[in-house]
Amino acid sequence: MNGLRAVVVCLVLACAMSVSPATAVTPGWSALPVPAAAPPTDVYDLAARGPGEAWAAGYEYTADEMRPLLYRWNGTAWSRDTTFPGAGEPGRLSKVQIVGDEVWFFHTDGEGAGEILRRSAGKWSAVPLPQTMWVYQDFAAVPGAAWVVGQDDAGLKVLHYDGSRWTTQSAPPDVHFVAGVTARTATDAWAWADTSTGTAILRWDGTAWRDAQVTLPANGNVHTIMLDRSGHATVSGAQYIDNATRTYLMTWNGRTWRTSYPPLGNTFTEALVRGPDGALWLPVRSDRAFQSKYARVDGDRTTFSYGPERPNAIHVKPTALARAGSSLLSFGTFEIYGSKPNLMSERLGG
Repeated sequence: MNGLRAVVVCLVLACAMSVSPATAVTPGWSALPVPAAAPPTDVYDLAARGPGEAWAAGYEYTADEMRPLLYRWNGTAWSRDTTFPGAGEPGRLSKVQIVGDEVWFFHTDGEGAGEILRRSAGKWSAVPLPQTMWVYQDFAAVPGAAWVVGQDDAGLKVLHYDGSRWTTQSAPPDVHFVAGVTARTATDAWAWADTSTGTAILRWDGTAWRDAQVTLPANGNVHTIMLDRSGHATVSGAQYIDNATRTYLMTWNGRTWRTSYPPLGNTFTEALVRGPDGALWLPVRSDRAFQSKYARVDGDRTTFSYGPERPNAIHVKPTALARAGSSLLSFGTFEIYGSKPNLMSERLGG
């Protein structure tokens, strides 16, 4: 009997070890109710402080106007927040940043003027930008510093806020356009930009923006840069090769870069996050119209999982992910046949 049991155990282990590196599993995503907005809606960003606080920002269309949307997660349920300056007026909310004990949001009004909305101890304050730009490309904030990158009539603009005033920073001379920015501290910020020789990674050291001399995959672009508190970094993007597109990940351990090509197809990786399990997670295009799909990348192993089934759905689109304690939250939109996209949220764990 013991011999038979040993044979069975060995067969089970052998089967587990032979599973393909890219497999589909169902780790337990569940749907979270979200109060409806005026469809069509879209989601821009999601940020969480822990299991009991998360914020999702985007916009809705009402009477042919774009209006900002803000939702708050309290650990149990999502609710709509309409207390912020500009709620109910034309405009939109985009990037959300957790900054110490505060939450910062980038807000543009109906005239195109930009500002940072700050929420602290339940109260709101606004930090207007020193000028209006015709495009605000990205926003990043940490204790003691914030950056807004975009363009005005004169071209590229990198605006820096030190907690009391705005200044304009210079990019390296061959930079034409800064597509995104992120920061770990006030003296350690990263950006990705278009230059005369292609896409480049820039780094702010507290004194100047410099080319970080990161060798990206040939014919590649950058979707996002994720910075860990440990000092590690992950660059994600797409490479165009042999008339096709493939996703790449570059990880920095503080000394060297490692490049990998997980089987993600042509996936936009801006929503990349590190989950509570230490792996990288991101939403991917689903092959099931009625379910969302997520990828988990852990070293050389990529697995996939599906969200809960949504009857009559023709498109389920998680847009943003955030770690909330021991769980993952997603926020996005879903479209039921015959209706316009409205809001949805899903959770893994918790």
